[in-house]
Amino acid sequence: KTVWPDTFVGEGVLTRSIFELRRVFEDDAKEPRVIQTIAKRGYRLVAPVVPMNANRTPAASKPQTAGYRSKLRYAGAGLSGAAMLVGIFFLNNVIGLRTRLLGDNTPPIHSLAVLPLQNLSGDPGLEYFSDGMTEELITELSRISGLKVISRTSVMRYKKSDKSLPEIARELNVDAIVEGSVLRSGDRVRITAQLIHARTDANVWAETYDRTLQDTLAVQEVVASAIAGKMKASMIPSGSNESRTRRPINLKAHEAYLRGIDESHFHAEMSNHQGMEAATEEHRRRAVAYYEEAIREDSKYAPAYVALAGESPTPERAETYARNAMEADDSLPDAHLIMGAIRLVRDRNWQDSEKEILRALELNPNSAAAHNEHGFFLDAVGKLDEGLKEFQRAQELDPAGDHLGATSYVRREFDQVIESGRMDLANCPARFSSDCAIVHKLLMVAYAREGKRKESVEEFRAALVSMGYEALADDLRRGYAEGGYEVALRAWLKGVKKQPEFPFKWVETYVYTELHDYDQAFAQLPNLPPDWLNTAYSDAAEGFYGDVRIGPTLVTLRIDPMWDPLHSDPRFDELVRKVGFPQ
Repeated sequence: KTVWPDTFVGEGVLTRSIFELRRVFEDDAKEPRVIQTIAKRGYRLVAPVVPMNANRTPAASKPQTAGYRSKLRYAGAGLSGAAMLVGIFFLNNVIGLRTRLLGDNTPPIHSLAVLPLQNLSGDPGLEYFSDGMTEELITELSRISGLKVISRTSVMRYKKSDKSLPEIARELNVDAIVEGSVLRSGDRVRITAQLIHARTDANVWAETYDRTLQDTLAVQEVVASAIAGKMKASMIPSGSNESRTRRPINLKAHEAYLRGIDESHFHAEMSNHQGMEAATEEHRRRAVAYYEEAIREDSKYAPAYVALAGESPTPERAETYARNAMEADDSLPDAHLIMGAIRLVRDRNWQDSEKEILRALELNPNSAAAHNEHGFFLDAVGKLDEGLKEFQRAQELDPAGDHLGATSYVRREFDQVIESGRMDLANCPARFSSDCAIVHKLLMVAYAREGKRKESVEEFRAALVSMGYEALADDLRRGYAEGGYEVALRAWLKGVKKQPEFPFKWVETYVYTELHDYDQAFAQLPNLPPDWLNTAYSDAAEGFYGDVRIGPTLVTLRIDPMWDPLHSDPRFDELVRKVGFPQ
C-alpha cells in the first residue's frame, strides 16, 4: 500500500502468473520441481537454491560456520523468492509494474472475445450461473464504442477447451481475450476477470470482485467500464439503461431467467439431432416455465418478456411480449429486433421494420443477429451490396454461425451455392435435421436453375427425408425412374394431396412453377403465409435469415431464385406492386 497505493492484485492474476512461470520452467503442478502449490495457502519455491559461486573453487578463507551457511541458504531462498515474485508481477504487468518501468507498449485492442467464465463452485448445477454471467458480460462489453465483441454462440464452443489463448484468438480473429471465473457461495459471488492481449499473451488488466448476488449485474458494468478505460474508449449510451441499472434486481426473477436461458440454449443445440425431438420440446417447455416464473416474481423484468417473445409460436403473442419488454425497458435490442421481424414478415411495414432494426443496432452494434436481420431487410428491398456488407459483419461477430449461407443463393451464384452446400452436408449433425433440409432446399433450387434436373430431384428427395417425409421422397424416386423430372414432380403432387398435414405449402407452389403451370402458381403465391416459425425471429443469438431459406414468404418474392420462371409473366409485376416493396 505504501509503494503502490489504491492497487489491488486479484488472485486470478497470481494464478495465471504461476501458470506462465511453470510453462517457462517446464514444471509440472502435479510433480513440481520449481513451484509447489500449498492447498488453500499459496505457492512455494522448491527448486534447489545455491550461491552463484557454488561450483567454483572457493578462495582461501576462514571456515564458515553452520549457522552462517544456514543464513546464506535462507537469504538465497528469500532473494530468489523475491526475484520470482517481481518476475511474476513484471511478466503479467501486475499493478502496472512493467508499464511503470518500460511504458505501455501494449498494441491497440480493437476486438475481443469473452471466454466462458469458469465455475469454481465445484457444483456442476451452477454452470447455468457462470454461463449467464458470461452472457451478461458480453452484453456489457458490446456497449464499448468502436470495439468488436464476439457473440456468445461462437465463444461457448471454447468452454473447457485446452486450446491456447493465441490459438483461440486467431480462430476468432480478435486482438484480445477476456477470461475469468465465478465462485458462488450462498448469497456471495466472487468474479475474477482479466484482459489478455492475444498476440503477446500479456496481461493488460485484471481484477477480482467480491459482491453479493444483488450486485452481480453492477459488476459486469464495472468490468466493462474498466476495460473501456484501458482502451481509452467510451461506453455507448443506451437510453433508459441508467434507470434500469438503478432499479433493484429481483434475485428470484433473475435466477429464474438465467435458468430459462440455460434451457433455451439446450433445446437450440439439441433441435438438430435425430431422435431428440421429445427432449428438445421438454427443454423448450422448461425454458418457458422459467421465464414465466421470472415474470411472476417481477412483472417488470424485461429480459424474460424478450425471451418469451423469442419462444412464441405466433407473431401476435410475440408482439405482446415484446411490447411488455419495451414498456419495462426500452433499451433491450432483442425486443426491437423481434418487433422489426413482425413488422417485416407479418405486416410488410418496411419503414417501421427498418426503424426497429436500426434501433437495435444503435443499442448494440455488436449484435450479429441485428446485422443479420438488417442484411435480410436490405436484400429484400433489392440493396444487395449493402445487404452483403451486413451479413459479412454478422459473420465476423459470430464466426461459428452461418450468416453467409444464403447470400450466394439470392445473388444467383449457383456454383458457390453448390460448392458450399456440399461442404455443409458433410458437417450436418444427423440425417434428420432442419439444417440439412435447408441445405438440400438450396441445392434443389440451384441445380434446377442450372438445368441439372436429376441432381435437383435428388436434393428434393433428401430434403423430404431430412424432415421425415420418406413416403413423399419415394414418390419422387419412383416418378423420376418412370419418366424423368416432370413425371417425378407430378407424382409428388399426387402424393402430397394424400397428406393434408404437410406443412410446407410453398413447396407445392414451387412444383407448379417448375411444371410451368403458372395459373396454379399465381393462384397460390399471394397466399404464402407469414410463416412465423420458419421465417421470423426464432433465436436472438442467430437472427432469422437462416430459417427464411427453408420457408419463403412474400417478403422474399423478388430475391428468391425459386420464382425466377415467373418473372416474365405480367402477373408477377402486379403481385410485386401489391406487396408494396419500397422504391
